[in-house]
Amino acid sequence: MATPNDDGCTLTGALSVTTEVARCVTIIHGPAGCAHHNFSLLHALHASRDFAVPPPVLSTDMTEKEVIFGGEQMLEEAIFRAVEKGPDLVCVLSTCVAAVIGDDVGAVCRVPSLVPVVHVPTAGFLGGGFLAGHIQALISLSRFAGRCEQVPSVNLIGEKTLEYEVEEHYREVVRLLTLLGAPVNVRFVCGATLDGIRRLGRASLNILRDPSMRPVGDHLYRELGIPYIDSFPLGLEGTLRFLERAGRHLSIDPSAAVAAEEALQKEMIGTFAPLRRKRVTFSTAPKAPTTEYASRFGYELAEMLELEVREGGKPVPLPDPFPVGTSGIRRLLHRWRRKCHA
Repeated sequence: MATPNDDGCTLTGALSVTTEVARCVTIIHGPAGCAHHNFSLLHALHASRDFAVPPPVLSTDMTEKEVIFGGEQMLEEAIFRAVEKGPDLVCVLSTCVAAVIGDDVGAVCRVPSLVPVVHVPTAGFLGGGFLAGHIQALISLSRFAGRCEQVPSVNLIGEKTLEYEVEEHYREVVRLLTLLGAPVNVRFVCGATLDGIRRLGRASLNILRDPSMRPVGDHLYRELGIPYIDSFPLGLEGTLRFLERAGRHLSIDPSAAVAAEEALQKEMIGTFAPLRRKRVTFSTAPKAPTTEYASRFGYELAEMLELEVREGGKPVPLPDPFPVGTSGIRRLLHRWRRKCHA
């Protein structure tokens, strides 16, 4: 799979993770502008998902004074205020300003506290882009998990909280795992709790959202001994192969699950028979990072429906990222049918 676009700030990527953890207060150690910009993005996201209460985010609001004399004392005071709120966890995210002036954020976070305090190194544009922050936050939070006796179950790793149809993708993966009789142990990190993160080691398989999360998968394999599948199921054939791979890792015979899913896919393709032999062209976002990858699954669908993909055909959407599983394809085909008036 193509590497996702890593534009944007490391801080934003980390915030998209830490603000998903229940009863967690996130502290941004930097100027007010860093917090304001990122909190505005998160507020818009939560409003779109009908979350009335924004996530608890504090800022140290560094000024010229702290830039000159250091902001560690200000950070200590912010952590104290955060702990007073009675959370289960405090996450401290550094910014490029804090990194440039040399604040030892890690040392401040190691001072004993009534609740755990985690430093997520996210030095803004100096520390990489959005993806780097997302990965670093997951790895930092995973420190609470330890090796333990594993049971046949699955962790979902690295769901993109800013992604369109996050919950639809999750429900589809759960549906497919149910065909195998495999429960989800922890979603890491959508809606996770600190207790849930501590249970990561109980799963016998990690399923990554996409291959960009391989650094997290490798880290969890080294630390917890859990193997991984590097992507949610994509495409018709890919969904069947996903069931086979998951079954093999979980020591479950996947043949019944694969047969049931294959029958469902054939029934679905029959439902959209009015699309057959239509002329279409794929409509994608300009410069989408995984357009070429998504096109592969688009052409797979076109072949199944005997569609003629050519310039001048009806423009049909080819989302980036591509919808997950058979249910995702069904939603996509509904959109194609409306576009083609079929």
